[in-house]
Amino acid sequence: MSTESPQPNTARARGDRPAGKGERPVVRRWIAIVIAAATLGAGGVLGYLAAGGPDAPTQLEVITNLPAVTVTVPASGRTP
Repeated sequence: MSTESPQPNTARARGDRPAGKGERPVVRRWIAIVIAAATLGAGGVLGYLAAGGPDAPTQLEVITNLPAVTVTVPASGRTP
């Protein structure tokens, strides 16, 4: 009889990663951070270009041809 302790017989007990056909790929944290940073950077560049880029106007004006309408409501809240 040996005096050595028994070795674990499962991959999980040995600390090995399980290897099987049904594994799902896992995105590493640093890859997700790089993808998020690239997406934010691309969005910032697109927003900058959409706003006019380096030739953006200094002040934007909104011109509408809508008529002004004034509504008067009686103080009692009832309509005559």
